[in-house]
Amino acid sequence: MKRFLFLLLLISAATASAQVQWMSMNEALAAQQKEPRKILFKTYTKSCPNCKWMDKYAFAKAGIAEYINANYYPVAFDAEGKESITYKGKTYSNKQYQKYPGAQHDFAEAMKIFEYPTLIFFDTKGNVIQPIPGKLDAKKLEIYITMLVDDTYKSIRTGKQWADYQADFKYRLQG
Repeated sequence: MKRFLFLLLLISAATASAQVQWMSMNEALAAQQKEPRKILFKTYTKSCPNCKWMDKYAFAKAGIAEYINANYYPVAFDAEGKESITYKGKTYSNKQYQKYPGAQHDFAEAMKIFEYPTLIFFDTKGNVIQPIPGKLDAKKLEIYITMLVDDTYKSIRTGKQWADYQADFKYRLQG
């Protein structure tokens, strides 16, 4: 019985540590000032089925979660929420939140996000690298998070190079 409880505790600890440690955009931007790191910005809405699917089948993969936590400041942003974000000297909010629940946040509009989920990658200075709209499975997510963290994306200039990169990609985080 003790051995069973120990194994259960061990599995629980492994599962708990294998979750993405989401933060707010303000927290991520402040963290960048202390230790430069890219930001993975996940935009979602509470009513978005594809967002929930990605949380369950892509972000919940232990290898993916650990890689994101180690290499990015991961941000989860409710595009219909009420949090204020100060980005590049301007404060964004959802002025319509009280009157119209479900209204789009000003930051989502400023970032031109109109599809959920959308991931946006920011460089170590908080500048947008690339938005990636739509639902991604764990394999597609792994391609993006690894190529953006090490700047591989800078060498891909054509559709053929992108297709070749994907075809030759060696998955390491899917375990």
